[in-house]
Amino acid sequence: MLGVLDLQFKFHATLAFIIRLAFVCYGTYHDSHFDVPYTDIDYKVFTDAAKHVYQGDSPYKRHTYRYSPIIAILLTPNVFLNSNFGKILFCVFDIFCSYAIKQLIEKQLGSKSTASKIAIHCSLFWLYNPMSIAISTRGNADSMPCFFIIISLLFLQTDLVLGNLKYFLSGMFLGLSIHLRLYPIAFTFPMYLSLGEYKITKKTNIKDGFIQLLPNKKQLILAFSCVLTFVTITGGMYLLYGYEFLFETYIYHLFRKDTRHNFSILFYYSYLTSGQTIDLIKMLTQIFECVILFILSLAFGTNTKTLAFCLFSQSMVLVAYNSVMTSQYFIWFLSLLPLVVHDFNMKPNLAIMLGIIWMFPQAKWLYFAYLLEFKGQDTFVFIWLSGVLFFFANIYVLGQLIKYYKPNYGFGQIVNMSEIKNK
Repeated sequence: MLGVLDLQFKFHATLAFIIRLAFVCYGTYHDSHFDVPYTDIDYKVFTDAAKHVYQGDSPYKRHTYRYSPIIAILLTPNVFLNSNFGKILFCVFDIFCSYAIKQLIEKQLGSKSTASKIAIHCSLFWLYNPMSIAISTRGNADSMPCFFIIISLLFLQTDLVLGNLKYFLSGMFLGLSIHLRLYPIAFTFPMYLSLGEYKITKKTNIKDGFIQLLPNKKQLILAFSCVLTFVTITGGMYLLYGYEFLFETYIYHLFRKDTRHNFSILFYYSYLTSGQTIDLIKMLTQIFECVILFILSLAFGTNTKTLAFCLFSQSMVLVAYNSVMTSQYFIWFLSLLPLVVHDFNMKPNLAIMLGIIWMFPQAKWLYFAYLLEFKGQDTFVFIWLSGVLFFFANIYVLGQLIKYYKPNYGFGQIVNMSEIKNK
């Protein structure tokens, strides 16, 4: 039975990769025949930066390149091999993500007879997700840090590698993901908490509670490895490209104020206050966001069984409260959703309804954005209102997922229908 399931996964992984290659090829045709390009503007930025690297220069000579130099270095074959190399590479990371998802869920469910079937169903949720297909084939690089986050969880929560090495490798991949994208830094606290043992109740005094939070050996190894990896890679890039690398890759994003229309609830406010140096509203929003992330860490991060859901919930909050939000950011939580999708004890019609609630504001936003971009109509307020609606949709959907979250539910532990018929 396991052999059949493995064969089934290989078939789907191959088919999913072929589908992605087809979209990559279509993207080339689409870009040359339509006004609205299929390829993400960031992919052109990646390619231009890769050209500078290939010529021995800094990738930051390309204006608006605000990513790690690693991406530009990896995409240098775009210059001398094929312009679609980067897209194909991102698609390969998509397949890697699905395999890591399958492995992690199988290990988490252990010896349960339904473990392999549940794991495959969850991996298919990522392989055939239209959003994951579109994001990677349009040339977005977020599948790379997403893969490293899942791999970090895989080492942390399984015995793929034994002993203290598992915690070192987990921290290493987490540090790499933080280097590529700052947002995984929020995951460090719950991952750290998951390795501790806590017996804190209402009667626990502050001193005893603090002592329980002191790091154990596993936590120290995880933290040391994460910091060491981040500092080593970031330090190496600094030696190559100097302060410009630090500013464009990290510092810029801390104070970024994008006045172009995007899904964020803060878009119109940022547009109207673009000249302000100090933004109190944004600061208050970030403080509130950090409080929510902290609460989620305490609620779900202290238990290894609920850690994946903690990271998923945190990523949804990070996206919802971000001052800049585009479709590529959805991958932050959509890549983690397959790890917990089997844990929601809800009826299919409710799941479909939540999907509609999440997608409707996006469709509304896209309509008004089209009127602004291509019809020249002043729809800024309507775009912002759509963003407000989308913010509340994200929060409502997350609330419902928390409500129906049941660890180890496993799609109701998928009943073997043939066994039922034989009874």
